[in-house]
Amino acid sequence: MQLANTELDYLDIEILLKQIEINRSLTNIDLSHNRIREEAAKALADVLKSNKTIINLQLVSNQIYDKGAEALGNALKVNKTLTTLNLGDNGISVNGADALGDALKENHTLTNLNLAYNRISHEGIEAIMNALKVNHTLTILNLALNEISDRGAEAFADALKVNRALINLDLHRNRITEKGAEALADGLKVNQTLTTINLSYNRIFDPGAKILADALKANQTLNTIYLKSNIISDKEAHALSDMLTVNQTLTTLHLGENQISDKGAEALADALKTNQTLTTLHLHTNQISDKAAEVLSDKPKVNQIRTTVTLRDDQMFENEAKAFADAFRHDPTITSLHLADDSMLDFGIQALAEALGVRPTPTVPNFPSDRISDIQNEFFADKLEAHKILTTLNLEHNEISDKEVQAIADTLEVNKTLTTLNLARNQIYNKGAQALAIALKRNQTLTTLDLAHNQISNKGTEALADALKINRTLTTLNLSCNSIFERGAEALANALEVNSLRTSLDLGHNEISDKGAQAIADTLKVNQTLSTLNLARNEISDKGAKALAIALKVTQKLTFLDLQNNHISHKAIQAFGDTLKVNQTLTILDLATDQIFEKGAETIGMALKVNQTLITLDLSSNNILDKGAEALSDTLKVNKTLTTLRLWYNQISEKGAQALADALKVNKTLTTLDLSLNKTSDKGVEAIADTLKINAVLTTLSLSSNQISEKGGELLADALKVNETLTSLDLKCNKISDKGADALADALNVNKTLTTLNLLFNKIYDKGAEAIADTLKINQTLTTLDLAENQISDKGAKALADALKTNRTLTALNLDGNQITEKGINALSNASKFHQTVTTLCISQNQIFEKEAEVLANTLKVHETLTTLNLEHNQIYDKGAEAIADALKVNETLTTLCLKDNQIFEKGAEALADALKVNQTLSTLCLWYNEISDKGVEAIADALKVNQTLATLDLSQNQISDKGVQALADALKVNETLTTLNLEYLLISDKGTEAIADALKVNQSLTSLELKWNQISDKGAEAFSDTLKVNQTLTNLNLGNNIISEKGAEALADALKVNHTLTTLYLDGNQISEKGAVALANALKVNQTITSLNLANNSMLDYEIEALADALEFNHTLTTLHLNGNQVSDKGAVALADALKVNETLTALYLSLNQISNKGAHAFADALQVNQALTILNLDGNKISMKEEEALVDALKARERNVSLH
Repeated sequence: MQLANTELDYLDIEILLKQIEINRSLTNIDLSHNRIREEAAKALADVLKSNKTIINLQLVSNQIYDKGAEALGNALKVNKTLTTLNLGDNGISVNGADALGDALKENHTLTNLNLAYNRISHEGIEAIMNALKVNHTLTILNLALNEISDRGAEAFADALKVNRALINLDLHRNRITEKGAEALADGLKVNQTLTTINLSYNRIFDPGAKILADALKANQTLNTIYLKSNIISDKEAHALSDMLTVNQTLTTLHLGENQISDKGAEALADALKTNQTLTTLHLHTNQISDKAAEVLSDKPKVNQIRTTVTLRDDQMFENEAKAFADAFRHDPTITSLHLADDSMLDFGIQALAEALGVRPTPTVPNFPSDRISDIQNEFFADKLEAHKILTTLNLEHNEISDKEVQAIADTLEVNKTLTTLNLARNQIYNKGAQALAIALKRNQTLTTLDLAHNQISNKGTEALADALKINRTLTTLNLSCNSIFERGAEALANALEVNSLRTSLDLGHNEISDKGAQAIADTLKVNQTLSTLNLARNEISDKGAKALAIALKVTQKLTFLDLQNNHISHKAIQAFGDTLKVNQTLTILDLATDQIFEKGAETIGMALKVNQTLITLDLSSNNILDKGAEALSDTLKVNKTLTTLRLWYNQISEKGAQALADALKVNKTLTTLDLSLNKTSDKGVEAIADTLKINAVLTTLSLSSNQISEKGGELLADALKVNETLTSLDLKCNKISDKGADALADALNVNKTLTTLNLLFNKIYDKGAEAIADTLKINQTLTTLDLAENQISDKGAKALADALKTNRTLTALNLDGNQITEKGINALSNASKFHQTVTTLCISQNQIFEKEAEVLANTLKVHETLTTLNLEHNQIYDKGAEAIADALKVNETLTTLCLKDNQIFEKGAEALADALKVNQTLSTLCLWYNEISDKGVEAIADALKVNQTLATLDLSQNQISDKGVQALADALKVNETLTTLNLEYLLISDKGTEAIADALKVNQSLTSLELKWNQISDKGAEAFSDTLKVNQTLTNLNLGNNIISEKGAEALADALKVNHTLTTLYLDGNQISEKGAVALANALKVNQTITSLNLANNSMLDYEIEALADALEFNHTLTTLHLNGNQVSDKGAVALADALKVNETLTALYLSLNQISNKGAHAFADALQVNQALTILNLDGNKISMKEEEALVDALKARERNVSLH
């Protein structure tokens, strides 16, 4: 089940869980990138406890955090089938990791666990590693992009010494230095199962790399090791080369992005002369020149084992490429050669291509999402002409232009095996389409061609149409989302008249209009093969629709017709009505979001009294009103084929609902009815309820968002006591309240068919939950119950928990978005043992690609009022970015542009940089989470030297290292407008940090700098300390989640004693310990500007907290203090509480996830009777009893100001 990136809401999750509970064959579920959060994860965990089929669960990027991970951990203790679990990018930290570690001690089925891109430090790792000492099933573990330091690596090493199951371990992008590498090396010497380990993007260098090399001399199982980007130089390369002369198991060695020069490369080359096992060696992005490249190219001629050599992004030119081509030609063992991003000219590519041409071995060329140049593509395509095996070639989403398509077309003319070619989402224009058309006239094997999302217009379409008149094999053609108008559609229609072999034609999202539709309609009258036709979103009005309707009277093959989102009114529907009376093939008709109104519904209704084939009809969002619903109800009384009717969002009130209900009393075929988002109210529901008492076929009924109150709930409940067919009832987003819930609960005591009940967002409190809980002790059929987004507290949760101890059928319970606290959760956990005027345009998270971005760009060129454009979470790529950049050169109004998460690479960044040199209005640019490299950011930095308007720039989570940051630093020395710079989640070390810090000694404009989640240590912190002593503009500095220890904290504290501008400092997720915390506390006694200080997740003990508490008695400026995730006990809490009795400025204090118990809570209760400043106190995740929580609440009642207590 693939549901990734589908923006599922709570309602969708509820429905899904119900289906999972019922389904007995589902094995794979992908819910990635949906943000389902903790409560949904808990509900899913409950399902997993009893599920016996699911083996693969993908939950990437869902914000489930520790609580969600804990719930899943509990489920893993009892689940017996799950083998793969992906929890990447979910904000999981220590508690979640601990729970998963405990689960691994008991679980005996999980083999693959992905925890990449979370917040797991050495504490969480230790729990998982302790589990690995006893776990005998987990074989793959991914912990990349976490906060694992040397201490965590040491825990891994201890586990590796005894673990006998793990074969693949990924630790890339953590904080492991040479010390951690030494520990891992010690573990590898005795480990006998691990075959793959990834240590890329750490800080291993010398002597860590040397010690690892020594370990590999003894290790007998490891065959793949990744050491990419670890500051490895020639010295370590020599150690690795020595290892290769002894080791007999290693097959893949990745040393890309290091500092290896010719000397190191030559040493490795010498080792390859004798090594008989290594098949893949990656040396890309080092400092290897032509001389060493030629030496390496000679080695495959000596050693006949080598299969893959990678020198991508090195300093290799055409001569070296020719040398490799020579080796490639003579060595029959090399099957893969990666040379992308080199400085190779076309002569080098030609040599490689010619080498490929004389070799018989390559079978699957694969270039998706690569930047293939015209000449490269031509040569490779040329050599694939004679290939004897390839049947499917997928080149979707590259930057393939017309010139490159010409080479592919030449191949098609002679190729005799290819049946499927996917060229969707490229840069193909008319010339490319014309080249393909010529090839299609000769090709005799291709059956499917996908050209969706390109730039093909009428001329290219006409060429393709001309080819279709001759071609005898192509059956499926996708031209959706191009620029095809009526002339192109006419040409295709004419071709279909001549050649009747096509079965599927997709022209959705073009602009063929009425004339194009008429042409296709004329073709349908004579074509006897086309079965599927998609013309959605094509500016078709009544004239074109009428023509299509008339054609359907004649054609005997078309079964699927999609005309949604056009401009079809009830006038054209008259023709469709006449057609449906005689057509005998159409089974699915989609007319959603047109303009048919009640008259159109009446016409369709009349036709369906006669039609004997249509089984699915979608008239949603057509404003058919009650009159239209009444007409359809008359139809349902006599129609004998329709099984699905969708009428959501049609302004149907009680009158229309009553008519439909009356029809269902006699209808014998309809199984699904969707009346969501209408206005049926209780009176309409009363009629539907009466029908349900006698209807014997309806299984699915959706009445969500229909203004139903408790009375309607009671009426439906009464019907459910009698009904014997309904299995799913959706009542979400109504107002049935406790009384309605009570009635439904009573009905479920006797109903024996309903399996899914959705009551999300219905104002149900504890009383309603208790009634449902009592029912669950008796009911034997309900499998999915959704009570999310109600007002259920611990009392209701306890009742449900008690019910679960005896209930044996409920498999999914959703309590998301209620008011359940620790007590309720504990009860449930225990139970689980048993069971143009516009100025702002926001269109993020849509399906906007290059073409759509270009359209927006064209608008920006002429639009005179738009100031904000948000395109985040789309896929505009470089081409889209280039189009927008071109628009920015002339646009004079846009001030904010967000292109976050759009897969923009170097080329797009360079285009935007060029625009910034001339644009005079843009003040905010967000490029977060793209694929921008150092070269791209260097271009942006160059633009900042001349740009006079940009104030905010976000470059977080790209591929930027110290080199790119150095360029930005140089720009900051002259730029006078940038105030906010965001550089989070990058590859910045102390070197880059020092450059930025140095620039800020001169810069007088930057006020906010975000550097969290980098690789900044004490040296970088010390550089900022020096800067803060002289800088007079920076107000916000975020250094969270780096590797700063007490030394760096002391340096920063020293700066705070003299700095008079910084107001916010984030140091969370570091290692500042005792001395650093005390130094910061002392600084707070004299500093008069800091208002917010974040010291969360720093392993701070009571001593450090007492020092901070002491400082609060003197400090008169700090308003927010984050201390969550430390090791604060009652002693530290009492000290803080005492400080609050004196302090009059602190307004927010965060102490969640510590070790505070009743004594500490009592101290805060006493303090809050005196303190009148604090408005937020967060004590979540501590050890406070309900009694003390109540005492805190009582203390708050006596205060003049309200406090938000968590």
